[in-house]
Amino acid sequence: MDALHSLVLLLVLAKLLEYPARRIGLNPIVAHVAAGVVLGPYVLGIVMPSSDLEAISYLGLLLFMFYTGVTTSFKELHRMRKAIVLVGAAGAGLTALATYAALNTVGVRGVKALVISIILSNTATETVAAIVRGEHDEVLRAIILGSSVVDDVLAVFMISIVSQGIGNYHHVLRVVVLTGLFLAAAIGVSELLVRRPSVFYQRVSGNPVLFASVSILMTMALAYLSRLSGLSELIGAYIAGLIIGRGREYHDPLLLARVAIADFIDELKVFLEALFIPLFFTYVGLLAAPYSTDPQLFTAMFTTAILGKVLGCGLASYPYLRSGARSIAVGAAMVGRGALETALLKLLLDQGVLSTGEYSSILAASLATTIAAPLLYTTVRRGLEG
Repeated sequence: MDALHSLVLLLVLAKLLEYPARRIGLNPIVAHVAAGVVLGPYVLGIVMPSSDLEAISYLGLLLFMFYTGVTTSFKELHRMRKAIVLVGAAGAGLTALATYAALNTVGVRGVKALVISIILSNTATETVAAIVRGEHDEVLRAIILGSSVVDDVLAVFMISIVSQGIGNYHHVLRVVVLTGLFLAAAIGVSELLVRRPSVFYQRVSGNPVLFASVSILMTMALAYLSRLSGLSELIGAYIAGLIIGRGREYHDPLLLARVAIADFIDELKVFLEALFIPLFFTYVGLLAAPYSTDPQLFTAMFTTAILGKVLGCGLASYPYLRSGARSIAVGAAMVGRGALETALLKLLLDQGVLSTGEYSSILAASLATTIAAPLLYTTVRRGLEG
């Protein structure tokens, strides 16, 4: 089946399932993933994963991460930086320990257990961003998004170990240095642009087409530089959004930058929700293999993946939020896994570290968290509002 035909089928079913999901208060992500599972190779077998579908969905994912960055308050991120680092590290650390212990109980030990536990300790920034995109609590949103980014930065060590081999510490050190330089440079450039708005913001904000073009080019450029530094491309796209979004910070009597950013956000949001977000999460659903899983391994991975994040992130965020329900909401949002974990698991399968059964079971647990995260978060937030 050609890519265009597959795209049409995925979008149609995703939208058909999305409507009843919204009616009963579910996050649309659940409907999108379900559409991919149903049409995918292990249920109806109508649509198969392909490089074309992956490329299209990933382009949309980069734009979505840019949107997430541009709608995030940099001041709030900076103010909550200690909480963000602590929550991200605590969630990843506790999840890794719990997963490693669970793997040992089901017969998976040694380096293999260590690698799997570190991979599953990572939170998918793209899933988190989709869950909290409508969140009005700025502090809660900043902690969740910032912690997921910290989580992804920590995951770069795992990427280095998997791609270069266990014990290649010189390569890991190189990636640490490059990562630090990239993040420092991005923050430094954004500070310079805010202090001297005539250099950038005032030049591009007067022309909507120029503003959109520069924003998208910056997204792609920083995504590429992020990859070169050893980070996920998603981090670069997110930082591009933060830089553009900081145009709201400088004194602008005519409000040109604020209006340009607001208009661009509104237009981009329509395309993301109508096309790119459903495409990405339906593609995630296509990768699910529900009939090839080991129930014992799946249950162990799924349970620790949820409990590790809810307890680790929830406990770490409580001193800053002073609310049990809001702290649990942080942990619930951080439960979701996504593209990075899928890619790393596939790499381990290709290297012969994982068997087909182990790969299918762990991947199924990872994908199941993508569905569980919005359900948990919605439930907790309803209880908080009630």
